[in-house]
Amino acid sequence: MENTRYKILLIEDDQLDQMAFKRFVENNAIPYDCTISGSVSQAKQVLNSDQFDIIITDHSLGDGTALEILEAAKNTPVIVVTGAGDEETAVKAWKAGAYDYLVKDLGQNYLKAIPITVENAIRHNMVEKKLQLLSGAVMSTDDSIYITDMQGKIVYVNKAFCKTYGYKEEEIVGQNGNLLWIGKHQSRNTRSVFQTKAVGSGWEVGFYHRRKDDSVFPVSLSRSNIKGTNGRDVAIVGVARDITERILREDELRTESLKFKEKNQLQNEMAILVTETLQKLLEDGNIETAKKVAGDYLDIAKIDTDKMELNKQKFNFTSLASQAVEAFLPFAAEKNIDLKKLTPDSELVVNADYDRMAQVLINLLSRAIKISPVNGHVGVRVKDAGNELTAEIQDEGQPLERNEIHNIINCPDLIKEQFPAGQEDLILGLRIAKEFIEMHGGHIWAESSESKQNIFCFTVPKSGVRQEDNMQVSSADAI
Repeated sequence: MENTRYKILLIEDDQLDQMAFKRFVENNAIPYDCTISGSVSQAKQVLNSDQFDIIITDHSLGDGTALEILEAAKNTPVIVVTGAGDEETAVKAWKAGAYDYLVKDLGQNYLKAIPITVENAIRHNMVEKKLQLLSGAVMSTDDSIYITDMQGKIVYVNKAFCKTYGYKEEEIVGQNGNLLWIGKHQSRNTRSVFQTKAVGSGWEVGFYHRRKDDSVFPVSLSRSNIKGTNGRDVAIVGVARDITERILREDELRTESLKFKEKNQLQNEMAILVTETLQKLLEDGNIETAKKVAGDYLDIAKIDTDKMELNKQKFNFTSLASQAVEAFLPFAAEKNIDLKKLTPDSELVVNADYDRMAQVLINLLSRAIKISPVNGHVGVRVKDAGNELTAEIQDEGQPLERNEIHNIINCPDLIKEQFPAGQEDLILGLRIAKEFIEMHGGHIWAESSESKQNIFCFTVPKSGVRQEDNMQVSSADAI
């Protein structure tokens, strides 16, 4: 700060003291640009129109005291000079915000202390402003900032820390910083150290911290040491950023990537199996079965690529179910299977793709008859379930768990077993049924009754219930 010019406001009502100050500045070539005021009122006018680096004011002025100058000085450092060196006046000046207090002497030696006092006051003011700026930034940042001494005791926290960790300032200050860390015994999902993708292309180390309520959350943590004037470490600053959302996004992306990889692998394996199956069917002359397998596989490919479109219309689902049962009676008779329709008298109207829903019933009925033993029983029931209807296809095959249908159509090993066994149409048909039902906003699941019956259930959103028997059913030849 040497050779820096400062704007000085001298407030002095004694003209001899004014001349002595100007002469001292000129004789010592001190880089001050001085403005002189002779009273409190004049000084206030000057302060309203100009800014200064420092103010030097006599304590006792003709129309007031230095205490009034301190009130008007705002953020400008003030040095108070007085001819009466009493302790009470000095204390009042300091309490009012004066930086320093100098006592005039007859030899005017006090002037020699002014340059270093001014230098220290300005330096102190600059440091104070930086601290205020830093404090404001620390208190307003969204990151949690805490400072500990070298023994780990927390000595400072900002507002974001209190909000994130759930502590009040008075609760956490004085505590050991170790209470923020989880213990040694943690689960796989709350490991104490992990690696996470940082902003950009790099990676950073993350940690898990503990809130006041014992909940655990991931943080990106940085720390640095604060050194004292002797160069030794005196404190540690920790900056913790809650990265819960980022970790969730990473997990979601990782999960989706894994699903995509598994789906691609399943599609590739399915393509190979279908190709091999079609070649074998054609060699054996099973043209119709080959057409069915090829058609089903093409439908699945369209669904996977979002190329499948629904042609929705209103129709009586009960009538469709009845036609499906009648169409399968000859097939059921070949195994002496008792195929029954258990449908209500009322018409259940849905707004759906007639042909696709017919395909759902065909696939599920075909599967039920194939897996049921000779002399078994298969039934179809349609029920009104409020805003939707529920269809049930009962068979006497091997009992299934409620969610096993999802494993059947997505398990590569099971698919590989079904194709060589000549049951490829069961796998493909079940997959198509599930996709079409979900495309209509319904869902499908399996149940096992106490009588060891399987019940394949699915729902379809319903448009209404009508008692009249005069509704025309379109595409009746779809079965």
